[in-house]
Amino acid sequence: MQTVETTSSVEARRCRRAQYCGRAAELSLNGSRFFGMVRSVQEDRSRSPKRWLVTIVPTVEKPPLVGWRYSLRSLDVNSRRLK
Repeated sequence: MQTVETTSSVEARRCRRAQYCGRAAELSLNGSRFFGMVRSVQEDRSRSPKRWLVTIVPTVEKPPLVGWRYSLRSLDVNSRRLK
């Protein structure tokens, strides 16, 4: 798990929405990218500019499939008839 600190309310709101919808979120802070499932978003009111602590469980991005296509046999319904 990674804990990321942000002062952007927009990023915090985006992370909260991703947490409640159950989808992965992507944060970009200081040139670093964080990608994963959001576990918690906590507001820290003890500091003068508000900040949020976002806990992310990292997930591995799947590379896009290149050169892959459906087989014509798998799409042909008539080829699976019982004889």
